Amino acid sequence: MRVKQSVVWLRTAIHALGTTAGGAMAMSLMTMAPVQSVQAQSLPACATAWSASAVYTAGNTASENGVNYKANWWTQGNDPATNNGGAGSGQPWTSQGACGTSSGGGSSGGGSGGGSGGGTSPPPPAPGTGKNLVFSPYKDITVSLNWNTNVMQTAAATGSAIPVVGSGSLKSNYVTNLSGITLAFATGECGSENWGGVPGASFASANVSALSSAGLPYIVSTGGQAGTFTCGSTANFAAFLSRYMSSQLIGVDFDIEGGQSSAQINALVAAAVYGQSLYPNLRFSFTLATLGASDGSYGGLNSLGDSVVKAIKASTLTNYTINLMVMDYGGPSSGVCVVSGSVCDMGQSAIQAVTNLEHTYGIPASKIELTPMIGVNDTSNENFSIANTDTITTYAVNNGLAGLHFWSLDRDTPCNQTTASSTCNSVPSTTPLQYTKRFLSDLGR
Repeated sequence: MRVKQSVVWLRTAIHALGTTAGGAMAMSLMTMAPVQSVQAQSLPACATAWSASAVYTAGNTASENGVNYKANWWTQGNDPATNNGGAGSGQPWTSQGACGTSSGGGSSGGGSGGGSGGGTSPPPPAPGTGKNLVFSPYKDITVSLNWNTNVMQTAAATGSAIPVVGSGSLKSNYVTNLSGITLAFATGECGSENWGGVPGASFASANVSALSSAGLPYIVSTGGQAGTFTCGSTANFAAFLSRYMSSQLIGVDFDIEGGQSSAQINALVAAAVYGQSLYPNLRFSFTLATLGASDGSYGGLNSLGDSVVKAIKASTLTNYTINLMVMDYGGPSSGVCVVSGSVCDMGQSAIQAVTNLEHTYGIPASKIELTPMIGVNDTSNENFSIANTDTITTYAVNNGLAGLHFWSLDRDTPCNQTTASSTCNSVPSTTPLQYTKRFLSDLGR
């Protein structure tokens, strides 16, 4: 998940067995009431009437001719009365059955979709407020690292390297409400891992105590685009966890982008299961490349990601999340993303990636996280904007996602170029730390 060359991901067109949405409506016996009256009281209210000009995203509802419909993914101009079907049908809408009088509200048109359409109201604000949602931007520890002391630094705030925590730091002076950080990346074999060549013990000694003293929750991320992480024994993983343990360690992230065999992936999952038994409150995230196919195929994870999710589901691991890398789709096509204005709509494509994961694997929203690449992506016509930040944060909160992150903290500063950089976001109109502050603001923190 560093600035990297775009790769062509193998699409895994996996179609899960559809589950029947909804159930039978309970109806009270009303012995003295006419049958017609009973039916009228039992029907759900109709959602706002469908509009051909409105944009609807996954989970939005609309009604037409006395029937409610739910959007399966991003859609605009597709009449739900003639474009609906169950799971795997390829249709953009699913019928929710007959409805009564209009509620005048509901969760119809889901936003502008990048300037097109005229959505009338946002998705429903259920099931949560985002209070427990983890927000922790990735910190590429090799960028601006003090190689003499091994202390993490960043130049995102001022243009000059300052510590992430401690006196005169990013946390103390510039983003005092920062609610978390993800350290990237530990590579090699657990127990003898390194951070960009710095031995794990040296990196931990220089940074863990400082993070804990600053009261900044952190996640230790492993692997990444340029390296791999393996764990051949539970004893070594216990030593790994102990090395980074403090009251502020909230999780371990396995960023799996290639290089591990099936046996090594199974070993990582087994290590997480063992870690869960040692630290029941620790979370274990698996960060995977994804597409956001909007063509009805539900295309998302590649074959590697598919094997990871299947290994997790076959295990006894419960404290897991699937963190989707919603970036670098490879070009504007409905087979890989949600297209708007001849480009991938980065906000709606991220939402579509969640829908695809839920559909294909039955992973609930409460176990899904999103990690976009802010600003210009490696695929240079893909630009994750400040507006996209608002879109996915609103969706994450309203739908109860487990977390939001981004790649990367050091890129959260402007520069005037057209390609991706490891030290800026290539969006000259932004200001230093604007993405970080916008996420926090949108989350009410």
